[in-house]
Amino acid sequence: MAKKKDTTKQPNMENLQRFAAAQAIVCDLDGTLYLEDGPIQGALQFLDKVISSHRQLYYFTNNTSISRQRWLGKLHELGFPVKNHQLITSADCADAYLKRNDLYPRIYLVGNRDLQQDFEERGFRCLTEDEALSHDPYAVVLGFDTELTYEKIYTCYQLLIKGIPYIATHPDILCPVTHTTFKPDVGSFIALFETACGRRPIVVGKPTREAVRFICEKSHLPVSLIAFIGDRLYTDIQMAVESGMISVLVLSGETTSALLASSSLKPELVVDSVADLTTIL
Repeated sequence: MAKKKDTTKQPNMENLQRFAAAQAIVCDLDGTLYLEDGPIQGALQFLDKVISSHRQLYYFTNNTSISRQRWLGKLHELGFPVKNHQLITSADCADAYLKRNDLYPRIYLVGNRDLQQDFEERGFRCLTEDEALSHDPYAVVLGFDTELTYEKIYTCYQLLIKGIPYIATHPDILCPVTHTTFKPDVGSFIALFETACGRRPIVVGKPTREAVRFICEKSHLPVSLIAFIGDRLYTDIQMAVESGMISVLVLSGETTSALLASSSLKPELVVDSVADLTTIL
C-alpha cells in the first residue's frame, strides 16, 4: 500500500503571497525562535531578513513570570535583534486593558516579584494581602506566579467572591521548561479559582481580541497585513486564524503534524521552522 502523502505543509500560492505581502511579522518565542537556551537553526537569518526587508518585527510572549528587562536580556543573549518597543508581553495587554477601563492604579496582583516590578514601573500600586482585604482593589490580576502561596490563593478567592473585576494575563495551561517538560501556568490557576468560586476572568493575552487590538494599535496596521508565527495551536494559531491575521505554524515546538491533523484550526502556512520562511520574504 502506498504511503499516504502529507499535505499539511503544501501551501497554496495565495497564502504564500499573503505572507510575502505582510508589513509586520509577530513571532512567538519559545518553540518558535528558540528551544531551551539556544536559537532554532536559521532563526537569526530569518529575523535579519525581516529587518532588512523593512518590515516591522515584534516578539510576543504570554509568559509573565519573567520581567520585561529580563526578557530583553534573554533575547540579546540569544543574539536576536530587539529594541524595547519590539517586545510585547501579555502584561502589556493587561496594562492597556486596565487603564482603558479605569481599573487603575490599585490592584491585587497574583504574580511573582518580576511581574510586580513590571506593574509598579507602569504606575500601578500592587496591594499586599492585608491591604487588599481591607481596601478593595480596582481589579484582581492573575499572572504566572512562580511564587504562589496559599495566602495569595485565599486573598484572591475572597476578592473574587466579592465581585472585584478579575483579569488574567493569559490562558496557557502549561509553560514549557524544556522541549519535553512543563510546569503549571495561568490556565491551571484559572481552573482552580473557577472551581472555588465559579468565576472566569477576562483574559487579555494570546489568543484574545485584546491581544489582537494591542498588536494592531502598536503596528498601526490592519490584521490583513500582520503575520503571526507560532508553535502553539490554541494560543498562537487560534488568535491568528480567528482575527484574520496571516497564520503561520512552525513544527519546531509544541505542535506535531499529528496534532495539527486532528485540530479544527488550520493555519495558512505550515513549515518545519522559521528558516523555511526566509526565502518567501
